[in-house]
Amino acid sequence: VGGISAGVESNILGSSIYLPSDAGTVSFMDSPMSTTDFMSRINQMSLLNESIDVNLLAIGFRAKNTYHTIDFSIKENASTNIPSDVFRFMKDPSAQNFSYNMSSWTASVDSYFQAAYGLSFKIKDVASIGFRAKFLLGIQSAYANMSDLRVESSNEKATVNANGTIIESELINDLMVGEEINADKILQSALDNPSYGAALDFGFSVDFLKHFTFSGSVLDLGFISWKNPVKYNYGPASWELNYSDYTDPGLDPETAENQLNAKLDELVAIFDFENPQQLDKHVQKFGFTTLLGLEFRIPFYNRISIAALGTHRFQGAHSWTEGRFSLNYAPLRWLSLSGSYAISTFGESYGAALNFHPKGLNIFAGVDSFKPILNMTPDNYPQNELNTNVKVGITFPFGKYNGRYPKKEKVENE
Repeated sequence: VGGISAGVESNILGSSIYLPSDAGTVSFMDSPMSTTDFMSRINQMSLLNESIDVNLLAIGFRAKNTYHTIDFSIKENASTNIPSDVFRFMKDPSAQNFSYNMSSWTASVDSYFQAAYGLSFKIKDVASIGFRAKFLLGIQSAYANMSDLRVESSNEKATVNANGTIIESELINDLMVGEEINADKILQSALDNPSYGAALDFGFSVDFLKHFTFSGSVLDLGFISWKNPVKYNYGPASWELNYSDYTDPGLDPETAENQLNAKLDELVAIFDFENPQQLDKHVQKFGFTTLLGLEFRIPFYNRISIAALGTHRFQGAHSWTEGRFSLNYAPLRWLSLSGSYAISTFGESYGAALNFHPKGLNIFAGVDSFKPILNMTPDNYPQNELNTNVKVGITFPFGKYNGRYPKKEKVENE
């Protein structure tokens, strides 16, 4: 049972979304804080990523100087980048003499089943290299791109300009039109219209100067070709509302309301979800991740090491970077501990990991940021960046010990 991980990564401060008031903690939309003060807390572009990885089964075995792995898992990923004017508009949608630019707003979600085979081998006991080939079966996917969305307000009128697309798999489309979705339908949808993909991981590790290890990897170089997706277009279109048409004192209130509702229907019509375009396929390229690590083992006590890890995620507008430093300690052959501190696109964080590995059993758990968990408001709302990842798992090793700290052999006196 190789591991279950779940997490969210964001540079949005919880204290910017949940604000104190006389009535307790409220959302920023209900807070009496001024729009100017609120916007000083918001990034120009807010990132939000969410992921779940469930390892169903993993098997690994050695063959001479090679190591082989076979594993099966289900993965789900979602991400969005939110322009600051989206929050401004939510905070004060009726502001006049103001222009809201919410262009370049994108969002994506996908989930898939993964079967993977990995192979690694050593080179003269000082280096190892490996790769992992992954076969993917798509479950569901959606991608939205708001290439142009602007709301301009003045004393006399409001104007909306919109242009964008949504491409979604059959399952997401069923959700959009309100059809009931259950586990059987999810499986049947994946089998009836199979969407296939593939991805590769590469990695290396080199020991040098006796106490150092340098390592690196590239993960998730791949794609999924989604079969029979549906594409919706909205715009390009412009929509205008003249305030004077509905504020004339001589206009009957009921007539004004009917006219306003009709005008709002025109706005909804910009987002044309009534005429979907059926596509044969949509090829989704994955964002990929690069990692570089350096570990130094204390010369006089190699059960302690310090390490640095650099990570960069290449995913267009959803890209991010992290530098993490860790202190690792193995007080016993069957117990390993680690504490870490990181600076990233999502702010700073500190985490810890524990690995309990007596003979025949290996249990591990780790979290890369305690800040959202430890720093909560009295109403249990996080105050720091909404950013944490948690992973737990269990494996059952067989055969002789191959770890870093073998037992010392006793030498008998002749």
